[in-house]
Amino acid sequence: MDASQRRPTAGVRYALERADEEESSATYRGFAHLPDADLPLEIRVEQASVTARIEGAAVGVDVAGLEKAGAALVKAALRAARDAGRPMPRRIVRWRGPS
Repeated sequence: MDASQRRPTAGVRYALERADEEESSATYRGFAHLPDADLPLEIRVEQASVTARIEGAAVGVDVAGLEKAGAALVKAALRAARDAGRPMPRRIVRWRGPS
């Protein structure tokens, strides 16, 4: 198992894969991996809006903050792909350190 597949020791690692893609929308599914929990994450992209939803949140976890950060990283990945003339990424994996 390489470092990209292990649970982080600090912060959060977002690991998402494009599950569905339609003409004007896409859905990314995966996890927000925390040091003590793996939270299922779904991010829906519809034209100009990106929404995130975490299911089964653990006690003491800032779900709204994780959802907001997850949506922002998907927006950034999509913008970078668009600006480079590439299609939407199939997989997005990013680590965010503790704030």
